[in-house]
Amino acid sequence: MSIQENKNIARRFIQVWGDGDLDIIEELAAPSLSVQYPIMPKIVQGSKTFRKVMENFRSAFPDSDLKIEEEIAEGDKVVIRWSFSGTHQGILLNFPATGKRVKWTGITIYRIADGKIMEEKGEEDFLGFLRQIGSVP
Repeated sequence: MSIQENKNIARRFIQVWGDGDLDIIEELAAPSLSVQYPIMPKIVQGSKTFRKVMENFRSAFPDSDLKIEEEIAEGDKVVIRWSFSGTHQGILLNFPATGKRVKWTGITIYRIADGKIMEEKGEEDFLGFLRQIGSVP
């Protein structure tokens, strides 16, 4: 696949963290998808497991909005710098709903093969989220 095709795939896929259709996971993720972020207690293995994670995330932030700020691609990798906002209306990683509108940023690296997302690895400003909900000063 071309770099532009990979960028298009990554751009579509990252929207599952925003208000994108979760069915995109079945369309674009490899069954063996691996997803890793520092805030996750363990690496998420498999597209079906990832869909469950996203359903829980959407319960916590039903008004999720993700904006792509910047992207870089080379070979089979696409890097997206993003910003997220939403209202914390459900449990997220054992943090109860606060009703607060929050915003944080991050960077995600996708590895794509044969038109499918194989890996998603990211770094996010979770400390910023914790400050906004009042869990840390």
